[in-house]
Parts: sequence; C-alpha cells; structure tokens
Amino acid sequence: MTSSPSGTGALQMFENRLRKLKKEREKWAKKNSIECYRVYDEDIPQVPVILDRYSDSFVLYDRSSLRFQTEEEKEDRFSQIAKIVETVFAIPSESLYLKNRKKQKGRDQYEKLSSHSRSFWVKENQIQFSVNLSDYLDTGLFLDHRVTREWFSKEVKGKSVLNLFCYTGSFTVYSAIGGAASTTSVDMSNTYIDWAKTNLLQNGFSGRDHEFVCKDVLAWIRDEAKNPNRKRYDMIFLDPPTFSNSKKMTEEWDVQENHRNLILTLLTKFLTEKGEIWFSTNFRKFAWNIPEEEWKERDYQCIDLSEKSIPEDFRDKKIHRLYRIVPV
Repeated sequence: MTSSPSGTGALQMFENRLRKLKKEREKWAKKNSIECYRVYDEDIPQVPVILDRYSDSFVLYDRSSLRFQTEEEKEDRFSQIAKIVETVFAIPSESLYLKNRKKQKGRDQYEKLSSHSRSFWVKENQIQFSVNLSDYLDTGLFLDHRVTREWFSKEVKGKSVLNLFCYTGSFTVYSAIGGAASTTSVDMSNTYIDWAKTNLLQNGFSGRDHEFVCKDVLAWIRDEAKNPNRKRYDMIFLDPPTFSNSKKMTEEWDVQENHRNLILTLLTKFLTEKGEIWFSTNFRKFAWNIPEEEWKERDYQCIDLSEKSIPEDFRDKKIHRLYRIVPV
C-alpha cells in the first residue's frame, strides 16, 4: 500500500530532497563565503515550507493554509517537518526557529512575536550583520537582496546615499563599505534605527557622515521637499512595504497606488543632476504608473534588473522586483 503524496510519502520526498539540498548548498555556500542562504523554497508542492539558514541556526516558515486541514492537523504536520529538518542537519531544536508566516499589514510588521532576544552576528561578504531569529517575523537581513546589496555597494564610491524605509540598515552598511561619502537612513521604527546603527558601528563606521532619522518616511519626504536648503543625493535606495496603515504614519500607504507620487518627488526634489534611484518591491502584481514615454520626457530610463537580482538559492523568481532609474 502506497502512502498518500500529501501524507508520509510527501514527507519522505521532503527528507530526500532536503538531504540533497544540504549537500549542494553547503558546498556552494563554502565556495562563495556565504553564511546565510535559502535551503528549501517550497520545492515540493505538498510540503509548502521555506527553510533559511543563518550560520548554524535555521528558520522554518510554514506556508500552508487551513483550507484542507484543521489547525491541529496543520500544527502536527509542521512539527513533523521540523523534526525532519533537525534530523537532516543534526541540530538541536533550539537551533530551529518555527514561524507561521502570515500576510503582514500595517504595524504588524513592526510588532514582536516573542521576547527571547536571541541576536547573534552573521557574515555576508565579510560584512557583519546582527540577526534575530526569534522575536520578529523577519530576521533583520533580507536574503533575497544579497545580490542587490553587492551591486549597490559597487556604485556608491564618493557619493551621497539616501536609504528610505531602511529597516536594519544593510544597504547603509554596504554603502559605507563601498566608500560612500555620506549616508542618510530613514525609518519610522526606533527598533530598526537602533539596529541599523549597531550594524554600522560593528563594521567600523559612525559619525556625522552617517545620519539616522527615526520618522515616518512619507512625512519626512513631504517636510524635506518644502525645505529650500534640503540635501540632494547621488544614490537613493527605496524598498517600501507593499501596504501599511500603521498609526505611526500620517497616511495609508499602498505601493501600487502611491509609488508614482513618491518616485517623482524623489526624482525632482531629492536627486542630484546625475543621481539615480534604485526601487524594489515585493508586490507581485506591481505595474508602473509611470509610462516609458514619461521617463523619456524627463530624460530618465527605468531599467528592470529583477530577474538578474534574484540569488541562485531562491527558486521563487518573483520574490522581489528591482528597478534602476538613471538619467539618460
């Protein structure tokens, strides 16, 4: 009698797949000096989970729904999957962090899931970042932007950088490492601003050339746009949330509805003459409200770098979109 593909049979397939991926990924990671990477990315449809590795610790995200199972069945299945991960990688349960991934709205993305505060340092391209695998849905380092961070770092030497919705400041750190003349990082979360400062300091940078602003990004842009003495920037990195109605924000944000005004404001009021904007979004249905003809009229071009920017350890090739907006 054969097992159901959605039952023990699928779990055996998952274990076999995971053993194969472990061998391949560890060899690849060692060759490329990578400590943090995606191991499993919903490879088997019947086992919809994501497994990320951060040095010797792991995060397992449950991507299944309750459509064909009860809450108890869902938790039991997730527990079985977790046991397989622990067995394959020969790790104690304390090294595996379990997360039921939900669609985040508004201030949810800033709220704590727990208070274990198990933070530790990891390396990416010999650059150190603090990650927290226990307390938040996200860990402090978006692995899908590994390639983008490298690219950005190579373009900033001697330039002024503005990092909006800066999160924990990974692009700020990469900018400093890349020789940026100055960085300005803006986010409305005190937690993330402090985290970004810690990351920057750990890599040997601090001082007046690296400014941090804890404020609603949209309000900050609106206020700065009115200031005739505002600073202009050579490089702007912009990775806004898909949606937010946080009480800390003065207005609701929807990336599809609001990106046009934001981008054009940055383009006309915050960029230097030869400056450029790097814009990223995780919204899978994103479509520009700025037509190609308008880019040309404004003497800019919008280059789609999405496909090339997805790291090879990600099966999901739509994990983000990335655009480089440069003067013609």
